[in-house]
Amino acid sequence: MNATANSTAHSTAHSTAHRRRGGTAEVVVPALPPIPSRFALAFSAGGRWAACLSAVGDRVTLERWNLARAVPSRRVFGGGTIASGSGRREPVDRHSRPLPLDDGRLLVVRAEADAHGAPAGHGTVVAAQAGHGGTTVGRSWWVPSMLAGYALASPGAPQTVVLVTVEDEHQSRIWELSLAGGTLEPVMAVPGALSGGVWLDGGRTLALDQATADHRADGIAVDLRERSWRRVWSVADATADRIVACDRRTRTLAVTTGRPGAEWTGALRIGLWSPGGGRVRFPAALNRPGTGMVPLTFDDTGAHLLVAEVAGAVSRLLVHTRADDRIEPVAVPPGTVGPPASWTGDRIHLRFSAPHVPPTLATAVVRGLVRGHRPPGAGWAPVRRAPDVAADWRTAELVELAGPAGPIEAIVYGGPRWRERRHLVLALHGGPLSAWRLEFEPLFQHLAAAGIAVVAPNQRGSTGYGARHLRAVIGDWGGPDLDDVVHLARGIALPRRDAGLAGPVVLGGSYGAYLALLAACHSPDLWSGCVALAPFTSAGGLYRDASAPVRDRVARLTRPDGGAGGDAEARAGRDVLRACAALTAPLLLAHGTRDEVIPVAHSRALRRRLLELGRTEGAGLDYLEADDGHTAIVQAWSPVLRTAVVRFCLAAGRIPVSTGEGR
Repeated sequence: MNATANSTAHSTAHSTAHRRRGGTAEVVVPALPPIPSRFALAFSAGGRWAACLSAVGDRVTLERWNLARAVPSRRVFGGGTIASGSGRREPVDRHSRPLPLDDGRLLVVRAEADAHGAPAGHGTVVAAQAGHGGTTVGRSWWVPSMLAGYALASPGAPQTVVLVTVEDEHQSRIWELSLAGGTLEPVMAVPGALSGGVWLDGGRTLALDQATADHRADGIAVDLRERSWRRVWSVADATADRIVACDRRTRTLAVTTGRPGAEWTGALRIGLWSPGGGRVRFPAALNRPGTGMVPLTFDDTGAHLLVAEVAGAVSRLLVHTRADDRIEPVAVPPGTVGPPASWTGDRIHLRFSAPHVPPTLATAVVRGLVRGHRPPGAGWAPVRRAPDVAADWRTAELVELAGPAGPIEAIVYGGPRWRERRHLVLALHGGPLSAWRLEFEPLFQHLAAAGIAVVAPNQRGSTGYGARHLRAVIGDWGGPDLDDVVHLARGIALPRRDAGLAGPVVLGGSYGAYLALLAACHSPDLWSGCVALAPFTSAGGLYRDASAPVRDRVARLTRPDGGAGGDAEARAGRDVLRACAALTAPLLLAHGTRDEVIPVAHSRALRRRLLELGRTEGAGLDYLEADDGHTAIVQAWSPVLRTAVVRFCLAAGRIPVSTGEGR
């Protein structure tokens, strides 16, 4: 986007939110630059190249980064097409997985979807390279059976390239791709769903994660020459054991283990395993109680392991020295860092995001590690050449608010006088075991551009604040976390009422939408509106209606019966369908017809119940359905949905709630 467009959008955002037409106030949603996203980041085996997908609206492009330069340079691939049935189409979409090769070429693995976005059961592999006129598509290969897939390329030359495909939950297949010969040949089938992947040598032996239908996950080694596989490590039948990184000099693996769901609770253990070295070692520095560390990658020497750690709403970057089990920090700006990562020489490349920085590639320069006489020096350079990063996005600050059981950290948009903004949204994250992170949030950017203050708290149940804070809601959904939300709302709403300002709008997605509805039902006087994106109406109802993986998670995080006791939930006021008679705030309810996590029937039942109680659609009740999945609705990917949310929040406090005698 050019500077003129940025300036226009910025001035529009500061214009009045309400205009007069015919004596009535019309809500005007300010224009905003297109919201970017960058995902599916991957590195070449030698660390010289990176590739990712970038999407703005419905347009998805392929990017390649040259990491050999002091400042990584970016090139957008565009213009190529591949054969698809009777026509042609772009080589990438949101379902694609790119992989840069050491020679600069790119592979793109694409699991095809049908007209409704569901897996079509087959896929395509495309080889592309940059040409003077855009992308040159060298070859493409059709894969007859594939629900998901990705490519892996070995270190060294010539590179061995394999394609890993998941055919169903019971079987995966490994293929060998010859770019020189133009062939894609099946090598072997492996039971279970395969994921991840590190090379143990120059191109013969591959280590992968194997998940079986009973949700057990183990690490396996695949010998491509012998066409055989064997389990290389497993802690116990009840644990999910995964391979994260490999030091190929010593064939040492960095692994994680924990019971299913440990990644939500921060209880993953990090281990190091070497062939012939016996049991996995769990270094003390990598497994300190109360820390949520995730291993990322080894350096060139294998002496150091890069680790990311969640510390509240921000990430920390740490270096573990294997020789003396020492942890040292690498300075990074406030924000979030995460996998994947590449460490070559003194340069670390990884994903970075902050409230005003859409996800991008960042570089940290570390020095002094080999000498060991001082902590890593730091030079930090998020790539700022991409137009989405250069845009003038709103920033946010971390604020500590008083809660009923202790301080609650919140991410706040709106400046130091956010409490005095005319409009204010209290945003609740999903999960329940999740958290808001100090990263780019497109919906928050749109709200902030419209002059709306946003407060995003990490109430009890949020990850990154220790076991006590997190475990408070396990088995008690809508208990301590609801207490925190209502307490925060009361502290915000009452002073605003005294100043003649409307109360906050409570907004949430998924579990956060369920919690928002409970808050609006239990304390109706505090809110000027409620936005529920893909909610469920009770834990028991979700357990009854959802797919098996969701049922398993509900069962682990509620009661042993999965929260199926409807009467108990009703008595506790945690069944939205029974509690919604008390709801007086205007409500915006949105759900996807293809929601694979929370069935759309939950929102339809709530809408039907509110109409029975006397609500009038269009006057205090807005109901939206979209032909989309869970994530698209919860994150308000659609510009239409995002604009509807902003318009609703601007109008909240002025919308009369119409009810009939049935109320």
